[in-house]
Amino acid sequence: MKEVVLSKPFDTEEEYFAFEEKSELKHEYINSTLFEMSGVSKYHNFTVINLVVLLKPLLSKTDVDLYLDGYKVRTPDGNFFYPDIILSKKGTEKYYTEEPVLLVEVLSDTTRTFDLTDKFIQYRKFRSLQYYLCIEPEQTRVHFYYREEENEWQVETYTKIEDVINLPKLGISLQLKDIYQS
Repeated sequence: MKEVVLSKPFDTEEEYFAFEEKSELKHEYINSTLFEMSGVSKYHNFTVINLVVLLKPLLSKTDVDLYLDGYKVRTPDGNFFYPDIILSKKGTEKYYTEEPVLLVEVLSDTTRTFDLTDKFIQYRKFRSLQYYLCIEPEQTRVHFYYREEENEWQVETYTKIEDVINLPKLGISLQLKDIYQS
């Protein structure tokens, strides 16, 4: 991620939102520093589309909304991130949510380490978050993080196309063959 240097940091969140609305590029806002988001590959794009097609009908009778990469999460520390997909409790703010239930990041060479470490450290601070999916778009590999009842995080890695990821707190399952179809 490329750091963007501003002459002065934003005084308010509204200034950041106004900046983002006018910008041709998206920026995550972390500890008062802007980080420019990179473009995505066709594999990244296919993965996000497949997930949206899978998730949307499964959520029709739930109290959860689905948001794409243009919508932000605001961490309890006041940082703003653009996950690729957000499932969040209804009733969110215009530009962001503070109550995600599931966050999805499609990994790339430039974001993999950050998404699996620093971002996950920030995401774990959400009390509402139950699941974090990190998906490799060019190979069959999904890192599935989930919160146990004791508030501890566990991880499972799925690498077989016939694998199924169960998300019982949402009442849904995702088949890898559907995530990776082209």
